[in-house]
Amino acid sequence: MRIDEDRVADLLRRLDDEPTRPPRVDLGVAIREARRRRRNRRVTAAGAAALGVLAVAVLPVALHGSERAAPAPAATPSASTPSPTGPFLGECRATLLPVPNSDRGTEVTGGDPDGRWLVGRQSGQSPMDYRLLIWDQEQVREVELPGRDAQLYDVNRAGLAVGSVMAMRGGLQPRAVHDGVAVPLLGIDRGAARAINDAGRIVGWRFEESAREPFVEERPVVWDSYQARAVDLPLPGPEWTGSAIGIDEGGTIVGRVADMSQPGPYQPQRLAVWRPGASRPEVLPQPRVPGGVASTFWPGSFAGGWVTGSAARNLPGKPRSAAKSYPVRINVRTGEVDVLPAAVTTGAGNGRGWMAGVPSSLIPTLVTDKTSVTLPGPDGRAGSAHGWVRSLSDDGRVLGGQLYLNKRGHAVRWTCR
Repeated sequence: MRIDEDRVADLLRRLDDEPTRPPRVDLGVAIREARRRRRNRRVTAAGAAALGVLAVAVLPVALHGSERAAPAPAATPSASTPSPTGPFLGECRATLLPVPNSDRGTEVTGGDPDGRWLVGRQSGQSPMDYRLLIWDQEQVREVELPGRDAQLYDVNRAGLAVGSVMAMRGGLQPRAVHDGVAVPLLGIDRGAARAINDAGRIVGWRFEESAREPFVEERPVVWDSYQARAVDLPLPGPEWTGSAIGIDEGGTIVGRVADMSQPGPYQPQRLAVWRPGASRPEVLPQPRVPGGVASTFWPGSFAGGWVTGSAARNLPGKPRSAAKSYPVRINVRTGEVDVLPAAVTTGAGNGRGWMAGVPSSLIPTLVTDKTSVTLPGPDGRAGSAHGWVRSLSDDGRVLGGQLYLNKRGHAVRWTCR
């Protein structure tokens, strides 16, 4: 089978009313659908409006708990290959990563800030059957994790990775991978782990039953280590929901929150910041985008003080599917807000405030604060293959993701100078 991909689902998600969580979409089907919609755009203005929304979306993924354990000791980062030095030229090359089985679809789903470690998965014998993969430079290691839809979202400089799996019983559950062994994260029945810093602190979300639609809500959580129990992060009020999506080396946590006291299941998402020592999160104002203030903001990644994400502005008298979306970066240290110069999904961000993802063409693209770079396929030609990006090193010179070649997804690393 081919790998089903959340990020492509995000591209198509806003064409319908926004669900609680995006469906999974096969990339080959998504490519054909995107092409069909681009043809429709030439015929009808309504198609143009829809594809304008198609250009940007974001999937925040977020976990539960109660007791706090002692803080984990700081991890000792391993030495990595030095990155190229000098000014960034935007010249990149793509290399398909080594995999255990070349007949199966593979993808990169995350990476560490230096670009040494990449995490991903390989499709198995049946739908939703995935084997976890961890790359240390050119060495790949396969990780056993019973269950369905296993995925790793993040890895720190010591190679400690976090993610989730759909367990045989009990639904979605958080996992960490330590020294090549998958271990359950404690204090939570259902949820996922989304990010980890070099000190080993982990953030994510848990599910909580609700009397309101859609009957299950999210609560942000933090683990002090992969051996600790999850602790709930405070929310702005009793009617709020949310998830944590990133944590920096200083312990600042970011995520998204929504006030569910209003009727209806789909309330505007807001950026929340849990600063060390604070008893409550800081809910930031919605960013300004062309034409006014955004109606909702979905954070996608957090590094170096920068949150990169997708801001959407609803149009008067139009459904949510007609909203205009923009790639936005917000610096939670300075309050700086910028709309980036190219419309891409927020597949990954870095400590320089750069963003990597795909536009509606599904061609992997890197967006710096000044320009955009169309990433090449293995043949060296820019834009020669469809795909997506899921990791971006802090210096912008190592990216990880997937390219769609010969009717199958291939895990790829781009190196740039």
